[in-house]
Amino acid sequence: MKKIAKILVVFVGVIFLAGCDTNDLFGSINNKSITKCTLDSDQSANGYKLNSEYNIYATGNVVTSVKTTEVVTSDKEEILKYFQNTLNTQYNAANKSYGGYSFDIKKSDNKITSNVTIDYNKMNLKKFVQDNASMKSYINKDNKITLSGAKKLYESLGATCK
Repeated sequence: MKKIAKILVVFVGVIFLAGCDTNDLFGSINNKSITKCTLDSDQSANGYKLNSEYNIYATGNVVTSVKTTEVVTSDKEEILKYFQNTLNTQYNAANKSYGGYSFDIKKSDNKITSNVTIDYNKMNLKKFVQDNASMKSYINKDNKITLSGAKKLYESLGATCK
């Protein structure tokens, strides 16, 4: 028993000296990461500019949540009202259908700022995927959104992920 304890102490010491944590050695159970994706879209011909930042939170290769900030800039009041109404309607409907959404949409000056958090632990992901068949390519066998899948999804929209 003492021999096992000594080996365990040496093993833990090596882990700390190497700078890695035990989750890396045991399947990335709590290995949390943040991937940032950005999208800047100049739609001046349509009367607005859109700047988006998506922060993807993951444990291992499974996405746990996404925090999004989108800023629509326009000097046309009707465009800002359209975005404000559309975003409120879409996020309210998504939250009612699937859960997991919290959002705040504010209008100031010539901007609409949307702050959205999607908590996939609170979302009915099974129903969401059933209703959005294209999402199947972004989930794993456990019906969880993968980090690589989320990055592909945002990159398909034109975002750059790091």
